[in-house]
Amino acid sequence: MSENEWTKILGWPGYRVYRSEIEEEAKRLQLWVRRKRGNRKLEYSGCVRRISQVAEVYERELGELPWSEYRTTVVIELYGVRCPEFGIKAEKVPQLPTKAPFSKRFEEAVGLACECGGAT
Repeated sequence: MSENEWTKILGWPGYRVYRSEIEEEAKRLQLWVRRKRGNRKLEYSGCVRRISQVAEVYERELGELPWSEYRTTVVIELYGVRCPEFGIKAEKVPQLPTKAPFSKRFEEAVGLACECGGAT
């Protein structure tokens, strides 16, 4: 499957899959994502400024909902942004609402399952 197709399936606005790996024996799917070209409006929690100066680039691996029998992880490329007032801060990403190693979609599915008494 092409990276463009994985990007459509993942459905993270503003991000694209640039690498994918499937480990059939381990039933594991791993996707690497980064911002799409032109998606340069960087924000971070606690400040209303829009920052364009990237201080560092790093990766964060997180769990995503499984696809079929495959356990899925996403490795997202993130930026540390330089704020003139607060120094280097991690960018704010809508798909990562907390510091937990899971996507927003994964956290919402777990929360829903807990509310429903475990039934999905």
